[in-house]
Amino acid sequence: MILRKSILRQFKEKKFQFIGVTILLIVSIMLYVSMSMGISTLDNRNAQFKDEYSQEDFHMILSNEIPSNQLSRWEDKFDLILEERRYGDLPYTNEDTTLRLFSLTNEINISYASEGALPQEAGEVALSPVFAKAQNIEVGDEIEVNGDALEVTGFVYLPDYIYILERESDLLSDPSTFGIGVTTERTLLSVADQTVTQVLGDGASVQARDSFKSTVTEDYSLLKWLNQEENPRIQFVESEIESSQKLITTLPLFILALSVLMVLMIMKRRLEMQRKEIGTLKALGYRNRELIRHYMMYAAFIGLLGSLLGVAAGAGLSIPITDLYSNYFNLPSISYFDWDPKVLVIGFVIPNVILLLMTYFVIRKPLQQSPLDLLRPKDTAAGKKSMLERLPLLNKGSFMTRFRTRLLARSKARAVYILLGVMFSSILLIFGATMYKGMDGIVDATYKEILTYNYAAHYKTLQEETPSQGESPFTAAEAEISEVNGEKIDSIDQQSMIYGLEPDTDQIHLKTEEGKLLNSKLKEGVILSEPFASALGLAEGDTITLTNAYNSNTLKKKVQGIASVYIGFSIYDERGEVNKFLGYPEEVYTGKWTNKEPENSENVLFIENKQDIIENFESTSALTRYSVFGIAGFAFLIGVIVLTLITNLIVEENSPSISLFKVMGYTDKEVSKLIINVYTPIVLIGFILSVPIGILSIDQLMNSLVEQTGFAMPVHLSPLMIGMSLVTILFTYYVSLTLSRRKLKKVSLQEALKKQQD
Repeated sequence: MILRKSILRQFKEKKFQFIGVTILLIVSIMLYVSMSMGISTLDNRNAQFKDEYSQEDFHMILSNEIPSNQLSRWEDKFDLILEERRYGDLPYTNEDTTLRLFSLTNEINISYASEGALPQEAGEVALSPVFAKAQNIEVGDEIEVNGDALEVTGFVYLPDYIYILERESDLLSDPSTFGIGVTTERTLLSVADQTVTQVLGDGASVQARDSFKSTVTEDYSLLKWLNQEENPRIQFVESEIESSQKLITTLPLFILALSVLMVLMIMKRRLEMQRKEIGTLKALGYRNRELIRHYMMYAAFIGLLGSLLGVAAGAGLSIPITDLYSNYFNLPSISYFDWDPKVLVIGFVIPNVILLLMTYFVIRKPLQQSPLDLLRPKDTAAGKKSMLERLPLLNKGSFMTRFRTRLLARSKARAVYILLGVMFSSILLIFGATMYKGMDGIVDATYKEILTYNYAAHYKTLQEETPSQGESPFTAAEAEISEVNGEKIDSIDQQSMIYGLEPDTDQIHLKTEEGKLLNSKLKEGVILSEPFASALGLAEGDTITLTNAYNSNTLKKKVQGIASVYIGFSIYDERGEVNKFLGYPEEVYTGKWTNKEPENSENVLFIENKQDIIENFESTSALTRYSVFGIAGFAFLIGVIVLTLITNLIVEENSPSISLFKVMGYTDKEVSKLIINVYTPIVLIGFILSVPIGILSIDQLMNSLVEQTGFAMPVHLSPLMIGMSLVTILFTYYVSLTLSRRKLKKVSLQEALKKQQD
């Protein structure tokens, strides 16, 4: 009972330390539980949606019409399900906003109405919720599309447009400029100037799919074939789930380590301060296991309080996180509570087990001493100088310098703790700054310096007309790298394209990161985009073997360079070589790059407006830029807690010295400089170390994600961003010093005398 009372008294006296450690523990568990449950729920919703609403395995677009019974013949032969679907792009309210309307399907990519009903009559339409919200449209409203009035009957989700991208080459979804909807085929044909017919496929194995594709290309000209695994509208959400699952434990684990280390340091300090009390209790008859149980109660109380609050906060936070993800990826909320009980158990049990085990090993050693040894003052004469203290260089200088050096050398554990805390906060800041800068780098390098055209027109059929002046023809087709340096490799789960172009074109300038122009090297080999090179580990000088979906031709080429094209898996070669590889006549082309907007005719499959892509990217990447401030705020919070806890502990441990300095006439400012400002070099070293480690970590992270995301990010950090990160860390450090100086001022002049009497 007496021991139990002392626990409450200690918590009251040292409330800042215990509250700070508990907050660290809460933050760590909250992050793990909220992210794990949020991603788990998102994964369940995605799996349920694609299964119940028959997400396509692939889709294709043919250049010519197929007979009405052809689909059923293919279905019987290859044991798969095929269904035709039409779609058309229509301007909505202005030329900058596009609404893509699909005809309704019954077997594949079935529409899910989250509100209202699917359109059944002519003149009705159902829209995606994110587009309707961005355009301020409600169910029951009447909208004008291409001059016709359509009634909105409901909000709808499509399994093949989970991440709503206008083009497969887009990175970010922007509902303010692009949206989707479904309507009846009759309505679609009446409002759209032209439509495209897709053939959707489901239920085929990979082998059957390949065999089917070969059969189709024997009789028909295939304009497009896109497997589910290569479709970014489907795969972005799965890549996000997969990459998040890998990262879910990293951040919380580091904060958990910081909180456990802090508890251990507090416990060690507590045992040293209560050395005589422990000796007295043992002399009175208390057994070691009773005293161990008593001191374990500190860790148990912090662990239970932190884990319970962390699990509760994490579970609550997972709901808005899931909703945020679901809205971003356009996933319907088919189910609401897909919580994984395993996450709750891990979030509660693991931190407590780690905390109690580590605490047990810390308190066991001093309790093994005899009562008599514990009642004697600690033999300071037996203490030896550390190797650092014996260095002649560190024994020179003024008293203040030597005192600060000795203090630093004798508390290596705290120096390491501060170093880790500063590095953690600094790496977070560098991560945010790199992301901020990297988004600009993608746009500047890819769309402004290399792809200099304004428009790209892609045709349904092969073109033979001589392009006008200022236009640059190209041939584009799917192709994949099957061998590297003569050895077979696994194919990547992303659509890879080969572009045939004229080396002297003014519409695309293939440049290296250093700005070296590579166009002339197309006569000697191929140039690869940065994501392709990163995903396969390719470098200049490697030899690759290409295959394509149109015939059995292979093409062996030497890699002549890596261009700073950060989006897409692209291979660039001479147009004549690509046409020969694909089996096309030498002079034909499938598209052209131009600076003037091309006419939209029946022969045009789609027109790519580069300015739209840039604006889309810049407007939606604003979210990433805002997130940098959130990351900076989080880094500041963790940094202040960690640094304040450790400087507070230093003040407490050195209170006799502080008191003595005050008696000798030192001012609070001078004492502060002697005692708590001593770790300034450690803070600077921690930041300096974190810069290359942070950049290297981010580079490796992006390399590991490039295959799933299809884009690479230039990892560069300008001196300005480094300077701003350093200022933030120093500001964090001085805020913690200010908080600790308040405790230093409260140390009384009699503290040294009291210690001497003890």
